[in-house]
Amino acid sequence: MPKDELKETLTKTLKVIAIIYAVLLALFFAVSAVTDKLPKPYHKRTISAEVTPWLK
Repeated sequence: MPKDELKETLTKTLKVIAIIYAVLLALFFAVSAVTDKLPKPYHKRTISAEVTPWLK
């Protein structure tokens, strides 16, 4: 495999990985924002420190 072809393949692979990472990150924050606005039975719970002492 020539050096130019390897560099081109690596560049394309890194671009695809960066795009996938950016999409997943944006999706995570979008879902997080939507779940923050859900009504009472479906909202995010706040867990007390007594239940999770490692989160202090």
